[in-house]
Amino acid sequence: MATNEYEAKFLTIDVTAVQSYLSAQGARQVFPRTMFTRLIFENDAVQGEQWLRLRDEGGKTTLTLKQVSDATHIGGTTEIEIEVSDLTKTAELLRATGLRQVRYQQNYREEWELHGIIYDFDTWSDLPTFLEIEGPSEEAVRKAVADLGLDYADARFGSVDLIYQSEANRDILAEPTLLFQER
Repeated sequence: MATNEYEAKFLTIDVTAVQSYLSAQGARQVFPRTMFTRLIFENDAVQGEQWLRLRDEGGKTTLTLKQVSDATHIGGTTEIEIEVSDLTKTAELLRATGLRQVRYQQNYREEWELHGIIYDFDTWSDLPTFLEIEGPSEEAVRKAVADLGLDYADARFGSVDLIYQSEANRDILAEPTLLFQER
């Protein structure tokens, strides 16, 4: 059964200040900065604003059907997610059913939790670290945003490709790989 995601992203944050606030409030760090890799799959039935994401979360692997129906609203994304035991074998199974792997992406994520609200610090190649706040309802997310002193009017919704488009004038949906460059 598909469930609504209630997530709001904030692009301009002071990462250290937010983490200090969360720590002072008794939040627990769920995991430190961890490299995530994701494989995005599509076919003629799964495309456009709907896709399958196979993601290695640094110790846990998930397969998720994501659908964005309204990228301007906090409740505009739904998902069906399961945990799988093997990224490589799951990718092989998806390809065997006719799905095409269209993208390979990396990002770093650090996750904190406080009173049932998840605070993800996401770092993507060529973007500053941003904060994603996820909760069980729009009201819970709005309260968490206010508690941090952030302005809900600055919230962004939908997928990271929209952030790349607006902030870097870059269409990552046309890029088969999105990796961190060796420096």
